[in-house]
Amino acid sequence: MTASLVKSSDVIGMPLTGQEGRKLGTVREMYVDPAAGSVAYLIVEAAGLIGGSGKYHPVPFRIARYDGVGRSFQVDVTKDRFKESPSYDREQLSGAGYGWAEQAGRFFSASPASGEA
Repeated sequence: MTASLVKSSDVIGMPLTGQEGRKLGTVREMYVDPAAGSVAYLIVEAAGLIGGSGKYHPVPFRIARYDGVGRSFQVDVTKDRFKESPSYDREQLSGAGYGWAEQAGRFFSASPASGEA
């Protein structure tokens, strides 16, 4: 196996960090676009005081960078901006009617008013 490949089972449980290396949450799932042959979204459970929050934030894979040394994904997003991102429970993520992919895509494509990315 090529050193640049990562198994999906190894991605689940990896941290997602934002600006200044602050932990934003933990990757719980990945959504794959079979037509494009690529990962479309990382589903990240936001960090809570004790474990996870129970709310899941879809993060477009295109904005994430994999850090093989730190074994994490990184995004150029502040913790406050991440908290503002669309979040869903498991049932909502399973239902196509919620439109979470479009909502998350729009949120992360928009420029925040404060100039953060």
